[in-house]
Amino acid sequence: MDFSKRVIATDLDGTLFYPKRIFSMFTRDNKRFLRRFIEDGGRLVVVTSRGLPFMHKIPKMLGAPCDFICCNGAIVSIDGKIEKRQPFDPKKFKSLVDDLRSRYNPSLFLLNTSQRGTVMTKSFTGLFARFFYWFYEAVQGVYREKTVCDDHVFYDEIEKGEGFKMMFFVGATKTKKLFAERLTAKLNEEYPDFNFSWVEQFIEVAPKGCTKAEGVAFYLAKCAIPKDNVMVVGDSGNDIPMFDAFHANSYCMDHSPTSVKTHAAHIIARVSDLEKVLYPSEGSTPRKEI
Repeated sequence: MDFSKRVIATDLDGTLFYPKRIFSMFTRDNKRFLRRFIEDGGRLVVVTSRGLPFMHKIPKMLGAPCDFICCNGAIVSIDGKIEKRQPFDPKKFKSLVDDLRSRYNPSLFLLNTSQRGTVMTKSFTGLFARFFYWFYEAVQGVYREKTVCDDHVFYDEIEKGEGFKMMFFVGATKTKKLFAERLTAKLNEEYPDFNFSWVEQFIEVAPKGCTKAEGVAFYLAKCAIPKDNVMVVGDSGNDIPMFDAFHANSYCMDHSPTSVKTHAAHIIARVSDLEKVLYPSEGSTPRKEI
């Protein structure tokens, strides 16, 4: 079957990386399906908030080529070439970080940079929080990203380096997760030079014009692929722009929050469920959200 000019644009954490496999990265069904799709001429593009340094693992573990939309659309890589690279404006970004610290005092900031990978602040972070993060990273296995934990390095990257996406921790409780969703809408109104989205207990920040939807649109234009030929897949608040922009072919994970699922046209349990859509003679299509 020829799937040239067909694209699957999928989120990673909670989506393509679901359920998690800390040694093999992908489930057997997801890997088999995607390799089949690519061998039949389709294109796979990973759409993630993760940074570019992590991406070299994906084709290696998958055993097939793919493209990347990283940092929520701030970086787009096609056939191994960077086609879009949009870092923060240093002065505006530093002002934002100082303001967020003054108003909300988040216990944790994580910044994706071009030179040092992920940089985390450790000031204003208690011993328990640092231990929790260390433990969290220790059990990530193949999903782990190299992280520099230094407040001075963090600000040095803001002022002199290139930052593409930042996330800050709001809180682990259910109440804090709901607050993160509400706060995201407020921040988008108050800071028009940035784009805010939420993922569970974190709020993510990207330069204005950098969302997953805009990253996918840029990708399709560069590859001369029609909008109707892309299937977008995700599970979190930062995937909502994709669901809204490419609604007819939007697929949300069944374990996602209801507030996310209502934006998608279809609900699936695994990325491999898309095989039933692309190869309809072999099975039924996923359930549709009403």
